[in-house]
Amino acid sequence: MLKAAYHKIRTFLSTPPLGGWGVLLLTFPAIAQQTSIPRIDQMPNLPPGYELIDWKQVATEYDNLVFDTNKTGQYLPFTTISNQPGTNYPEINNIRMQTFVGQQGTGRAEGINVMPAVIGATLVGVDKTNHLGTNWVVKLKDFYNKKNGQNIYLNGYNDTTGKDWWYDVMPNVYFYQLYSLYPDADPDFRRQVETIAGIHLDELFKLGAKTHPWTPPYMNHRAFNLATGQPYSESVPEPETAGSIAWILYQAYLHTSDVRYKQGAQLALDFLQTWTKNPSYELQLPYGIVTAARMNATEGTNYDLDKFLNWTFSSGHGTLRDWGTIVGNWNGYEMSGLIGEANDNGNDYAFVMNGFQHAAALAPVAKYQPAYARAIGKWLLNLASASRYFYPGQLPPQHQEPTALAWAQQNNIYCIPYEAIKENWEGTSPLAMGDAFRFGWAATDLSLYSGSSVGYLASLIEPTNIKGILQIDLNVTDFMGNNTHPHYLYYNPYTEAKTVQVNLPAGNHQLTDRITGKVIKETASGTTNIPIPPDNVVLLEIRYTTP
Repeated sequence: MLKAAYHKIRTFLSTPPLGGWGVLLLTFPAIAQQTSIPRIDQMPNLPPGYELIDWKQVATEYDNLVFDTNKTGQYLPFTTISNQPGTNYPEINNIRMQTFVGQQGTGRAEGINVMPAVIGATLVGVDKTNHLGTNWVVKLKDFYNKKNGQNIYLNGYNDTTGKDWWYDVMPNVYFYQLYSLYPDADPDFRRQVETIAGIHLDELFKLGAKTHPWTPPYMNHRAFNLATGQPYSESVPEPETAGSIAWILYQAYLHTSDVRYKQGAQLALDFLQTWTKNPSYELQLPYGIVTAARMNATEGTNYDLDKFLNWTFSSGHGTLRDWGTIVGNWNGYEMSGLIGEANDNGNDYAFVMNGFQHAAALAPVAKYQPAYARAIGKWLLNLASASRYFYPGQLPPQHQEPTALAWAQQNNIYCIPYEAIKENWEGTSPLAMGDAFRFGWAATDLSLYSGSSVGYLASLIEPTNIKGILQIDLNVTDFMGNNTHPHYLYYNPYTEAKTVQVNLPAGNHQLTDRITGKVIKETASGTTNIPIPPDNVVLLEIRYTTP
């Protein structure tokens, strides 16, 4: 489904970027010593009360429920198709989808909700060009705001830029993911890829970037107004947007081979390279991290991945909005690995969508930089277990917002998560809840914009024959990645060695552990056994040899 891309173009600039010069080949160390990430070290190897729900089943049930325009019942259907011409493409009757169950008002649709719902379903095997009688992929095109002259994907069908980078940039991240999965779905997609990249590249130069002499942009702003060409610097800044823009531009380079976009990705990452304050908030930084990891492996750059990863995997202390990675057992419920407000002060606030998106962005880091394989494997094990608590029925009833729980029980719907979990709320610890109900945005805290990303996590992980050891697919969310050969990560949380059974594709294969650089088996087929040392990791590369 995902396409491999190999581009043998070297970029020469008058002054080398801070990250280093580009090179041609994907190179890896023969032996990758594992690098510790202190915040992940604080998490349990095997979470107490560990349980892995069937994430692919959750993702499939969610997809079939949310996109069923004939569904009946209270607050249903969640999605409707407008009977009016589309805003930007009149030939498209665009999508309307609730953000929360019981959302106030009608006719709303958000790109950060609808687009990942289509992508996540695709990642778990659903063809969204023909699902429930509709081509959902093409319908997403109306989020491309061309009528108002913005000419990028935005959160609404008629939005403007300049207030919040998160809403302005992430729909374009989702579009590039969509294009990687469905490159031939619509003839306009290729043109949009280049237009969007050109706009973001121009944005960097308007923020002070130069190639002669090499000068990174200054991105400590809240947003950038494409109409005025000026940054918006009121309220809390979002410098981590340098990460998501770098991801977009490097994706554009992989799609087009235009080295200007690779230069743009380097310029954006060089801002983060020189930045000294933790910029973490929401989910844009992880996309920059995977871009930096990949460019270090394929382009010869030398970005400081230790700094970037420790920014993401930190407590909220010192971040712009108290944002970080949860570590802790909340009144008997292990929540380590979740993402959100994480100050370790007894009042942390974890959000489900952010964990799903962090998982998708950061899992491929282990493929490009195997030194982080153990840390990423351990974190994903914690995240995969704890994320179940966001779903109705997974915590005891007294630990769930009652209005939402009542609706889920009455309708027998358990595949839509609460937006968040609060460590302590009005005497209850923890409480699955959110912001919508208490602020009057919706009748419940069950969050479609959060649940729409479940397919990202579901596509990554499979259980093995050993409870607590996951098979983590490092290719599936590596959009436009070096995905010729399957790469799977297996982290063993136990104090003794374990052997996992691996089901191989058809044919004979050579199996290599990318951690040690050693060939595990010269020839293997069918089901084979792979030993994993205690509290350690195997990063399995599978190379097809013969039929």
